[in-house]
Amino acid sequence: MEKIYYSWDDISNLIKNNIEPIQKYNPDYIIAIGGGGLIPARLVRNYINKPIYVVTLSLYDDETIGNKVNIIQWINLNLKDKKVLIIDEIDDTRKTMDFCVKELVEKNNANDMCVFVLQNKLKNKLGVLDNVNYHACQNIDDKWVVYPWDL
Repeated sequence: MEKIYYSWDDISNLIKNNIEPIQKYNPDYIIAIGGGGLIPARLVRNYINKPIYVVTLSLYDDETIGNKVNIIQWINLNLKDKKVLIIDEIDDTRKTMDFCVKELVEKNNANDMCVFVLQNKLKNKLGVLDNVNYHACQNIDDKWVVYPWDL
């Protein structure tokens, strides 16, 4: 699969140029999906000073997409009536994000969520994001993305 490489400056500029809707949303909490969402979440926090919590999910095995989302780490936090910003690096199949949103509703009573990703791959998705605000900094073709923290 063809690869796209992003630099630290690319990532910084993507966030800087797309932060306004997130600032207007004004979340109470940031939920980073570990590992890919950790660095983007910290960079977003430069613009909105909110606490970061981490949920760790696994769908990928090395460079191949698995069939089932596995919970590695979850949070113990009541999110009812709180604005929750969920951050990951990329929306590929949407399977992980769909799973995360549903689990936050079921386990944490979340009822006001916004998803923020650096890139959205333009392809058919395996998951849906109903009743969730969605913001992708960039829409891209279906290529393997290499971030500066992957090198």
